[in-house]
Amino acid sequence: MKIIASVLLLLAIGLSGCQTPSQKEKEKKAALKKKTKAELREESTDVDFQAFVGRLRKAVAAHDVNTLAEMMTPDFGYSLNPEKSGEGVFKYWDEQNLWPELDGILSEKFVKKGG
Repeated sequence: MKIIASVLLLLAIGLSGCQTPSQKEKEKKAALKKKTKAELREESTDVDFQAFVGRLRKAVAAHDVNTLAEMMTPDFGYSLNPEKSGEGVFKYWDEQNLWPELDGILSEKFVKKGG
């Protein structure tokens, strides 16, 4: 009986030092995420597009509704249910606290479709 207890104790001590599969998966995901983040780059080399996106990012960061209104179509759709478009878009963004979301989207890199 003492031999079985000793073997089980040694087995428990030996296995407690091993990494669990979830730890390995977390480490792999973190390494992959770090690698992916490092390789992101702006693919579009179109100067006009880069200027537009730069102007858009600055306007969103400053909540410059006049500049944004100039950049948008007059019938800009901002809600699907109920359907809303046109005036009221900025009031809606304020009410729904969407400025941080828009800023987050614009902080991402743009890539060509299918690329």
